[in-house]
Parts: sequence; structure tokens; C-alpha cells
Amino acid sequence: MELEFRNKTKEKTVKVSKSIISISSLDKSIIENFITDYDVVVIDNKDTFFASTTVLNEIGNFSVYPLMNLATDVMQILELDHDFFDRKVSSLSTTEKIYLNILRNISKSDEIILFKDIFLGLDLKNQKKLMKVLTYLKNIGYIIVVCSSNIDYLYNISDYSLIATKTFIEFGKTDDIYTDVETLVKHKLEVPTLSYITYKAKKEKNIKLFYSKDVRDIIKDIYKHV
Repeated sequence: MELEFRNKTKEKTVKVSKSIISISSLDKSIIENFITDYDVVVIDNKDTFFASTTVLNEIGNFSVYPLMNLATDVMQILELDHDFFDRKVSSLSTTEKIYLNILRNISKSDEIILFKDIFLGLDLKNQKKLMKVLTYLKNIGYIIVVCSSNIDYLYNISDYSLIATKTFIEFGKTDDIYTDVETLVKHKLEVPTLSYITYKAKKEKNIKLFYSKDVRDIIKDIYKHV
């Protein structure tokens, strides 16, 4: 599938299949244009308004096969038992309401789901669960677009990344985008912590390190070359 990302001055057209795409942008029009241009279901962690009184009524469309399988799989990843369907919405915790918002929306798209502020309101344990949900949705064929201010998480979970300012757009494999530290710094974009540590060690200390998303690999490299 071809996707086009554009701001007021530039555009970037890319071909992608099932994957996780991260967006780090100082220009909100990038996301607004993308949502307008495509049939995108937006899941926003800030959206916790529910019209129904019970969980089952809120996500009743999952009673249709094969959506029930999708719901069941996602609930297992989130460690929600079947009794969750019988709960009153008013009795849910903040985290459970975020999960309900995800469950009621993922059935609305056959192809593209955009998550805004995806980790907002979640502790580390539940952030990891949600990352597993994203991987699961990708593996069954969805294109997942993730918007977050947490660059370290975007670096870890995405296959492709878009970075943008009001006059600059670049798209590519995440490993390439977020290890090009000089370009990120030049355009005043945040750099993932592990990429920056590796970059500084290579440039200032002349240590032969490989970029990695796993801090354990970086530590091993440091011991090997220092």
C-alpha cells in the first residue's frame, strides 16, 4: 500500500505492508493530513468517554465472528479475563478504560490504525503489554501508526519511522532513521537514548560500538572494545 505523508511544504510517499510506523513530528499537520487522506481509525488514550454503561454493550460488535477471536486474543495479551465483559464502565480503572477504548475501536478498521499518545496514563508493565498488542495487530495484517512523545519507545517498537519539522520530512527503516543522530540533531528532533549514547561513544571516545536497541548489547560492546 502507498502512503503519503505531507506538511505545507513537502511530501513523502512510501510503500508499506503490515508494519508498525512511528511518527515523531513538530508539525501537527502531518498527523491531521494523514488522518484526512486515509480510512484511518484513531485510538487516543485521552478518549475515555463511553456511551454505554457496561463493557459488553460498549464493544457489542465483537459478538460477530471473526471479531470475537480478535477481541479474545487482545484480551489475553492484556491479561483481561472474560468477566471483563460484565463489568460496569464506571467501575473500571484508568488503565482498564484505556484498554476498553482500544477494544471498541480496533474492529472499525480493516487496514490502518493510528494510536495517539499511546503510552499516556500507563505504567511500565502495561506499556509492555500494549507493545505486544501492537506486534500482534501487525502480525495479523494491520498497518499500525504510532504517535508518541516517547522517542525511546518509538525506536524500540517500530519497523519504519517518519520524522518531520515544518520544512523537513524523512521516512525510512527505524534503524536507519534513529541512528542518523547528526540529522536528528540538525533538525532539532529528539534522539533515542541508546542511539545518542552510542553516537557519543563512537565520535568522542572513538569506541567501536554497533547501534543496538538492547542496552545489554551495548554494554557487551563497551567491555569488548574498552
